[in-house]
Amino acid sequence: MERWQRTLLVTLGTLVVIMAVTAVVLVIRNALGSSGLTGGTAGAETTTVTALTTTSSPSPATGPTQPATTPVTETTPSPTTLPPATFVEEPIAAADIYLQPEGLGPLPFGSDAQRTIAVLTGALGDPDNDTGWVPADLDVLRCPGIRARVVNWGSLTVYLSDGPTDWGPDGHEHLFSFTYSLLEGQSLPAGPELRTSEGLRLGTALSRAVSIYGEAAITYSDPPVPSDDGAEEATGAQEATLQVDVPGPGYLTGVFTGAGPEDRLVSISGGAGCQG
Repeated sequence: MERWQRTLLVTLGTLVVIMAVTAVVLVIRNALGSSGLTGGTAGAETTTVTALTTTSSPSPATGPTQPATTPVTETTPSPTTLPPATFVEEPIAAADIYLQPEGLGPLPFGSDAQRTIAVLTGALGDPDNDTGWVPADLDVLRCPGIRARVVNWGSLTVYLSDGPTDWGPDGHEHLFSFTYSLLEGQSLPAGPELRTSEGLRLGTALSRAVSIYGEAAITYSDPPVPSDDGAEEATGAQEATLQVDVPGPGYLTGVFTGAGPEDRLVSISGGAGCQG
C-alpha cells in the first residue's frame, strides 16, 4: 500500500513539472510572436527588415580620404662615361673635288684644317709640300691670322689660317683659299686634273670660258700702246681674266695667256688669298 502511494506521488509530481514547463514555453512563444521575431504559424504576417548602407560625405574640414600609398624612392642613375667620338671621313675621289668660289667641292671654305688635309690626302695622295704652321706675316705669305699653313699637291695649293677670315673666327684653323695653276713650262696640270662644276679646266680656251660664264665674267686689261718711237709694235700684251662672284663671301678668278679667243686658261684661284 505504501509502495503504491509513493508511485502515485512521483507520477503526480512529474505531471506538475511537465505542465509548468509547457506553460513557460507557451508564454515565451507568445511573447516572441507578438514582436515579429519568429516565423510564426502559416498565414502569419512576416516582417522583412532591410539593412541600409549609408555613405558619409567627407566634411570640408577634413577633405576626402586619400588611399594609402607606398612611397617610391627615386634613384638617380649613375652617369655613364662614353668613349670619345671618332670622326670617320668618307673617302672621296679626285673627280669629286670641284674648284668653286665657295671652296673645293665637299670642302667649303671654313672647313677644319686637319679635315681638309685628310680628305685631300685620301683623294690625291700624300702632299708634295707642306710648310706646317708658320707665322702668317712672313713676306712670302702675308696671310690673314697669326699662323698660316700652305699644302701643295702638284698644281693644287691650299691655304690654311687660324683666322679670322670671312669663313672662320679667330683661333679656328681652317681652309680659306686655293690656287690651281700650270707649273712653269707645262701645258697640262701636275697630278689629277681638276675642274669647276661647269667644266672649266686648265687649258680651256677663252672663248669656251665666255660661253660658260658669259662675257660679263671676263675682264680685259687696257690694250697695249705703241712704243715711244712710234713703231707699230706695242709694248706688253692685253690680258684677260675671269671673275666669278657669288652672293656670299668668296670668288673664283682665272688668268689666261692673252685676250684672244684661243688663249688658254693657266690659273684658277678661289677664296681670299694671301698677298705674298
